[in-house]
Amino acid sequence: MSEKNQITVYGKIYKIKTDLTSVNPQDLADYVNDKMHELSGGNSKPSTVDLAILTALNIAGELFEIKTAAKQDRTHKKSDQKEADQKARHLVQMVEKELGRMQASRGTGR
Repeated sequence: MSEKNQITVYGKIYKIKTDLTSVNPQDLADYVNDKMHELSGGNSKPSTVDLAILTALNIAGELFEIKTAAKQDRTHKKSDQKEADQKARHLVQMVEKELGRMQASRGTGR
């Protein structure tokens, strides 16, 4: 169910509808607002549109870095899991081999 929200970004009020349940829309707006103010702090004052584009690019860069790190993390976890599976199989083979030897020695020792 869409929820109506009023947010403020860079001094302008926006009325938005959102289905977000785990994120507060004003928190998102505050983040964008902070980024815009951070980027506008230089000597030259870009237009609001230029500033919005620069902000979007910066946030997109952060998103891509997070996605790349998450993908690498998943890859490492898969690799670690594969290695753990191989070690477990090897240990099972060693135990089975030793059990076979024990059974064989019991059979010949009688």
